[in-house]
Amino acid sequence: MNAKRIDSSDHSMLAVTAAGAVRTVFGLVWAIDAYFKWQPAFLDNYLSYITGIVTGQPQWLLPWFNLWVKLITPDPTLFAWMTRLIETALAAGLLFGVLRKWTYLLGGLFALLIWSIPEGFGGPYTPGATDVGAGLIYILVFVALIIVDYVLGRSPYSLDFYLERLIPTWSRVAEWAPAHVLEQEPRRLSWTVQIVTIIIIVVLLVVFLTILSGELSSAPAQSSLPSVIHLVFLPLLRL
Repeated sequence: MNAKRIDSSDHSMLAVTAAGAVRTVFGLVWAIDAYFKWQPAFLDNYLSYITGIVTGQPQWLLPWFNLWVKLITPDPTLFAWMTRLIETALAAGLLFGVLRKWTYLLGGLFALLIWSIPEGFGGPYTPGATDVGAGLIYILVFVALIIVDYVLGRSPYSLDFYLERLIPTWSRVAEWAPAHVLEQEPRRLSWTVQIVTIIIIVVLLVVFLTILSGELSSAPAQSSLPSVIHLVFLPLLRL
């Protein structure tokens, strides 16, 4: 029996492709969430998302939550707009693979804020609590992306890859990997496969956002988002 021999370059291309796919899927999640943030209901209810978490928290954590309530209450619109812009920037950075170094860092810090403020560190921890908050998972995903980029180096499925060819110093704001890793030329799928994949991703995103728009516009004003969507994106919808 003749078996095809898989060398290290095959494993490298598989790893780089998988890393790009994970980043893109994560970007789709943030893009959908950013879409929700641009809905009028988010702006109208932003302050209640923050003040509501205070209830049931332990006494020793109340100063932390009260601090944020005092900061946000004078101008909740400013913080709501900042949230909209940050999530839109994160979605773009992840989907297009641009400024990855700072996108991952900003995303990790923003996810930390989500976990520590509207998610209340996953609490209050009472009988019946089932998790520690999805914001913590988002932090770990961003940390994982940083580690992957540090190990694999440049991603051929990113705008950073092509910007670095035009502007070599761009790597300073785009890459986590050390110099000897960045010197390696990553293998990539053919442009035909990449273009088809990009088209599929764009079509899926447009279709999904169109469906969501229809659901939101047809639902009664007092109703919530569709239950499945609400459960999937609730952690991000809180901030």
